[in-house]
Amino acid sequence: MTVLSTLKRHFQRKLKSLSGLPLQYTAQTVLTKQWQKRKTLNRRCHNLAGELIVNLTSYPPRFNTLHLTLKSLLLQYVTADKVVLWLYKPDYQQLPADVLALEQQGLTIKLVEQDIKSYKKLIPALQHYPDAYHVTADDDIYYRNDWLAELLAGYRGDEREIVCLRAHYITLDSEGNLLPYRFWQAKTEQRGPDNRLFFTSGAGALFPPGALHTDVTNAEKFCRLSPHGDDIWLYWMATLNGCAIHRTGSNKKLIVWKSSKGVTLWQLNKQPDSGNDFQIKNMVDKYGQPSFY
Repeated sequence: MTVLSTLKRHFQRKLKSLSGLPLQYTAQTVLTKQWQKRKTLNRRCHNLAGELIVNLTSYPPRFNTLHLTLKSLLLQYVTADKVVLWLYKPDYQQLPADVLALEQQGLTIKLVEQDIKSYKKLIPALQHYPDAYHVTADDDIYYRNDWLAELLAGYRGDEREIVCLRAHYITLDSEGNLLPYRFWQAKTEQRGPDNRLFFTSGAGALFPPGALHTDVTNAEKFCRLSPHGDDIWLYWMATLNGCAIHRTGSNKKLIVWKSSKGVTLWQLNKQPDSGNDFQIKNMVDKYGQPSFY
């Protein structure tokens, strides 16, 4: 990569970050007004061949702002057949009333017996609804009304295809081996299809039925190999299954609720003995490096 292209990429990232700053401070106000007018929104159904389910998980330190994220998912211009919040069963008792009230507005809450951390946002969904089209979301993000429409607009109808709104681009050394995670192109503008696009599922990713390798729901393996890196695990399950990966949309700035609490995966994945590079090495040792094309 040339110095000029690197500078251009950094400039594009900075420009999009700056353009999203006003919404960072007004998102809750905007959301409140939209929620009050939800019955008058002009909404439409998706045109997928099967059921469309938006999935996320959460845990008590994030419950304070969880209702905001859920409302933004329920206000999408393109409606999903289900919006499912997957929770570890003991955490259910701590759910605030403003989240429970959303069950009357279209939210589905499902409880799981095993606390598999961030994996709860997709693994139980794949097990309960194997024939559905699954979209992933995080619990601390404000999703603009056109988020789901933008994601679905990039889907070309192939079941061996994963579409994402945000990705990092994997970089290689001169011999074609993976460079450390910190050297990857963060928030790339590359679109693909290209299996060097490492999707970030919380920003929004679409998984058609059967897109992922059959090992995807093997809790013993993912808890051992990539315990804090569900995106790493899902990426390997996609490439093992020969999925095309491409990024769609305009790479908008993620709007994260400032008051959400708890240890983030970003913090955990910086640790040398448990972080991204450690987990990636585990995946390479077990499944091999993906064949890039």
